[in-house]
Amino acid sequence: MPRGQREFIESAIAEVREAKELLVPVLMVEDPETPLTSASLRRLFEQREMLDPVMREALELLEDLELPFLEEEERLEAEGVTLERDMAAFEVAMVGFERRFWEARYAEHLADPARFRLRERPQYDICAEHHLSSEAVRSVIREHGVSDFDELAPYLGTSRACGDCHKGVTRMLVQELRRSKGGELGS
Repeated sequence: MPRGQREFIESAIAEVREAKELLVPVLMVEDPETPLTSASLRRLFEQREMLDPVMREALELLEDLELPFLEEEERLEAEGVTLERDMAAFEVAMVGFERRFWEARYAEHLADPARFRLRERPQYDICAEHHLSSEAVRSVIREHGVSDFDELAPYLGTSRACGDCHKGVTRMLVQELRRSKGGELGS
């Protein structure tokens, strides 16, 4: 379960993305051009009993965490505030809405942690693209006894081409070498 507000929001956004990946193909049957609208979500929600439990859960998540954004965009459009007509006003309005929305959802989460079924997401402190955390890198270093980035990279699924990986993994290699030598190398 996500601990802080940032982790809550990041987890919610990731879950919404996964729910969209699951449901957009279903929504495309009705409207292949614009499958994800507030009307299409409401129509699908009316038919939720016909969906399997996984899809029903994804739909409920979208109802809670995506539908309000779609409705706000539609409200702004009805007032004539769109990206095409007035990008700055649209962005200011959506940022304000987003801030209020997430503050309210986080408050609901604190009041009832079971309200949203969100998984805690791993933190990739070395490289988000290659899903590398210090803990995972340290484990692979110890498991394979490797002390060179180029030897370790294949086990981690990365290469020198990724600057974040190269810098972070090299730092971890130096730390592990120092640890194994009992700190003899100094800081």
